[in-house]
Amino acid sequence: MIKPILEFIEFVLFKLTKLLLNIIGFKNASIFGGYLFKILGPFTKYNKIIKTNMESIFNNQKEIESLTLINFQQMGKTFFEFINLNNFKKNNLTIINEKYLQEIMQSKKSYIFISAHYGNWEITRNFLLDYGFELHTVYRHANNKLIDKEIQKIRKKPNAHFYKKGKESAKNMIKALKNNEYLAILIDQKDSSGSKINFFNKQAITNTGFASLALKYRTGICPVRSKRKKDGSFEIIVDKPIVFHDYENKSEVEITELIYKNYIEHWIKDDPTQWLWAHKRWS
Repeated sequence: MIKPILEFIEFVLFKLTKLLLNIIGFKNASIFGGYLFKILGPFTKYNKIIKTNMESIFNNQKEIESLTLINFQQMGKTFFEFINLNNFKKNNLTIINEKYLQEIMQSKKSYIFISAHYGNWEITRNFLLDYGFELHTVYRHANNKLIDKEIQKIRKKPNAHFYKKGKESAKNMIKALKNNEYLAILIDQKDSSGSKINFFNKQAITNTGFASLALKYRTGICPVRSKRKKDGSFEIIVDKPIVFHDYENKSEVEITELIYKNYIEHWIKDDPTQWLWAHKRWS
């Protein structure tokens, strides 16, 4: 009896927060979220997780302390921006390598867009949707069902298809590829049922499912990310697509490891504060 009451209270707080952020606008919501998380973050369990992860990459403790605070700020911005996502102005985006998106559209073939929890990944997906791609995505639902429904309302677009993780989601993703449509997958989370790959010279258990789909259905793979700029705007950076013949002789583990090395690691090195370090990637 207590759990439903607590979930309802949590839902009401979420709705009130959403209302407030809609009133103050996207940019102010982002600033407020960044400030709040930067203040409160060091007192949460994620402070230790972030620092432990960073110690896998960086040796300077003073640098880690500084990066951790900025990372909390980035997390706050991203979270509060998501709640206010529908108020984001498209003129706050610039596109790097748009030609690759045009080539993909003209090819009329299925592609898997891969990204990471970098910059603002929700803006990355929305950009691709607004560009005209029909995207199919698997997501992990929120524990609170009321909040989960609200989250899906925020994400709702005519050409956006979301599936809860499970057997049905796998069927839908396969169907999309067979119909020469597009998947959008964040590949950088830990997956206890995945395989070990070399990530920053340390073993990390990683989901290789996207690589398995790419091999089986001979799709192209297109790495894409958003990068937050100092003025609050974003760059959408599209890397050169990887065509089937580039990886057809590799295993799914080899493909995943290659993409982590050539893209995910490069993105993080480019600006380590923009990646979501709060995932337990090496433990």
